[in-house]
Amino acid sequence: MKRALYFVKKDLRINDNAALNLASQTDKLLCVYVVDEQWFKESNFQSKPLGEARWQFLQNCLSAFDQQLQKFGQQLYIVYGDTLSTLIQLCEKYQITDFITTRLPGTYENKLISQLSAKLPRLTVNQVEQFTLFAEKSLPFNLENLPISYSKFRKSMANITISALAPPPQYLPSMFDTLPAATNFMPKWLPVKAFKKSKQGTNFNGGEQEGLQHLKQYFSSNLPSDYKQVRNSLDGWKNSSKLSAWLSYGCISARQVVNSINHFEQQRGKNSSTECLYLEILWREYFQWLHYKVGAKTYQFKGIAAQRPLTTFYTERFNKWCFSDTPYRLVNACMNELRLTGYLSNRGRQIVASCLVNVLGVDWRYGAAWFEERLIDYDAAVNWGNWQYIAGVGADPRGGRHFNIEKQSETFDPEGVYQAKWTNEDQATSQTVDTVDASDWPVIQVSNNGS
Repeated sequence: MKRALYFVKKDLRINDNAALNLASQTDKLLCVYVVDEQWFKESNFQSKPLGEARWQFLQNCLSAFDQQLQKFGQQLYIVYGDTLSTLIQLCEKYQITDFITTRLPGTYENKLISQLSAKLPRLTVNQVEQFTLFAEKSLPFNLENLPISYSKFRKSMANITISALAPPPQYLPSMFDTLPAATNFMPKWLPVKAFKKSKQGTNFNGGEQEGLQHLKQYFSSNLPSDYKQVRNSLDGWKNSSKLSAWLSYGCISARQVVNSINHFEQQRGKNSSTECLYLEILWREYFQWLHYKVGAKTYQFKGIAAQRPLTTFYTERFNKWCFSDTPYRLVNACMNELRLTGYLSNRGRQIVASCLVNVLGVDWRYGAAWFEERLIDYDAAVNWGNWQYIAGVGADPRGGRHFNIEKQSETFDPEGVYQAKWTNEDQATSQTVDTVDASDWPVIQVSNNGS
């Protein structure tokens, strides 16, 4: 008899879920999601792996997935605690023979699977490839030979076929008879207050149905045909696809998005904007496989570069950047939107990242960790890969990106509408990024150079 534990992670959906389909072929099934205490503790970079905005979104995703499972006579068993010990205990208690989960590129996730296999050597571990657009076996190269730049990766993937969507399961096995009853107990380390989002921000509601509805609405409009013209806008619901939050938790899959792009092009025609939408998905894809290839280097100071960047950590500068108190009003506006809503446009992310690294001279990892805590659509490979890209220690043959803040303001917010929306008139009053140095001596103002 096959007794399966389906460890749910970034695959909170019924449709196009090959891992759930595999689980449906067993005799008994336990669907488990572990909320780990470590997610809510500050890391070495002074930020938490999971902030209040994304925690609220995640709770919606979990509730929605549980409701879907109940239609099959199943439920999502949510456990609060240490992930590894929880999984070991459940596997032993229910005499699990088959452990099923979605394969992810994260170093922590891979270490977890290795430790679980070592502790339970008789356990059959199945890692299903579905978080990425392509399976590793379909790549036209071995993973160690992954191109060092996105442009080369894009060209090499031009003729690779994307596998068909997995059909939803027709049936799910019954649960174990001794499954503990649901409880309202919530550990003390969980956030107490719900995230109060700014009314003028972008609104994301978690869950598969919400994601599918937005996917349908976006590709039922003419917006995909104009994407390239508006994608660099700093503000507005229609300036991008806004699919990233649902993609990040697997409420929708990358394959579903690409299928929607292809269907739109068949119905309304292909142009540079629809091509650009696909390339955005391919950009996400590249960072996933880069993470698989380089592993822990994704989070290290010098990244995948040969030398360390010329930055360090300045407590005052970092705090002013986080809480919108820099001399740069555009940066302050972007950081306000991020902190108050859990979202920031791609252009805004590049501007504030460049400011922290290239203007303020702060270690890029602190910025990446702050984004990890604050972003609703956080994706480990994409977030840390993009920060490396800006800092000049990642997959960029040109050695990083340095944005001139004044020029960015003139180009993308010439009337100051965005800055007025997200800042008060007196907010950008700081004239320097430092008040004193380590010896309490006055310091000179940091200049704003760049192109």
